Amino acid sequence: MPETQAESLARRTFSSDTLELKAIRDWLRDILQQQPDCSEDCVNDAILAVNEACMNIIQHAYYGQANGEIIIELFREKNFITFLLTDFASPVDIDLCQPRDLDDVRPGGLGIHIIQSVMDSMRFLEPPANVGNLLELKLDIHKQGAQR
Repeated sequence: MPETQAESLARRTFSSDTLELKAIRDWLRDILQQQPDCSEDCVNDAILAVNEACMNIIQHAYYGQANGEIIIELFREKNFITFLLTDFASPVDIDLCQPRDLDDVRPGGLGIHIIQSVMDSMRFLEPPANVGNLLELKLDIHKQGAQR
């Protein structure tokens, strides 16, 4: 969890239905565009990464079932925005959550690579009781997209 100095920006629960992804992207855009110093590149990088993470939750944690829940929380501390994604599916094997080799050309499987390439950090946290998985993404809003 973010330290106590972090300012809570937003929290919202979405279903694990792929049709919710547009609502997630729109909600994130509204929040991030209100943040001072958050460039359009920053907004787009964050939306891309969180969308990929949510798609991974839907596909790999909930196995495509639309009746699960994903909670997204945003916190800001200085120049960093932290995104916490919580699901209630079975815990994933973190060792299997690795990006595949980019030379392995085939559809899908690039979500983790995309997330790691645009975010400053990605890590699984110990989830609280009755939670399946807790993913933390951090983004330095002052970095330009090309510097990542």
